[in-house]
Amino acid sequence: MFKSQSSIKSNQITPAGKEKIVLAQLSLTVAFITLAFSSCSTASSYRKLANNRITTVQMGNGDAILAEVKPGNYRTPQAITEFTKKWYTLMLGWSGGETAVKVNGNLTIPANSYAAAQMMDTRLQKAFLTEFSQLVPSVVFSQDNQLKSSAKVRYVSEPLSLSKDTWAINVVADWILFDSATNTETKTVTFNKSITIKAAAIPPRSVVEEANSLQQLIESIRAYGLEIINVEEFEA
Repeated sequence: MFKSQSSIKSNQITPAGKEKIVLAQLSLTVAFITLAFSSCSTASSYRKLANNRITTVQMGNGDAILAEVKPGNYRTPQAITEFTKKWYTLMLGWSGGETAVKVNGNLTIPANSYAAAQMMDTRLQKAFLTEFSQLVPSVVFSQDNQLKSSAKVRYVSEPLSLSKDTWAINVVADWILFDSATNTETKTVTFNKSITIKAAAIPPRSVVEEANSLQQLIESIRAYGLEIINVEEFEA
């Protein structure tokens, strides 16, 4: 049997209908691409967050802080700069009647300077202390001496990364010898040094109930987990 003309017309898609179908297909395609892009972005964000390895750490007093996990040899530029400044303060900070430390049986070094030298690579210590001892006036070890020594750090450069655990930093510091008896500066020596610093093991924090100020200062400097492996002149 033949279908009627009206039945044939009802099964045909009009041009307007075809256009709507195409638009619908395009909309679905765009929606799928957008969804795929969004999924990729979310996955990338999760991967980045996982790589950052941000975790929560609870302090001894109960406070919880966010901490980002870093390699053991990571040190911030601020830590390197502060370590350098405090090291200079310790090396050049002493006063009259200073405790003398004998090195190799013939070198006499102020106790503070000797403590600072312990934060240097052992191969560097001997040469540095030999040179430094020539600058220390012998009178500083007498009980009636009123000569005081201090450091004035005038310039510290941004740490320059040499490797994953080694940095170079330039320092300009004045070493000032002050005579309390006459209230005058007796000597000023300017150090222009390029220092190479390397990450070291961070020692566990020890609790010393009756620690003196020198012990506390040494512990605070060691906490940076850095050591000096080279000291050389540089032109400012």
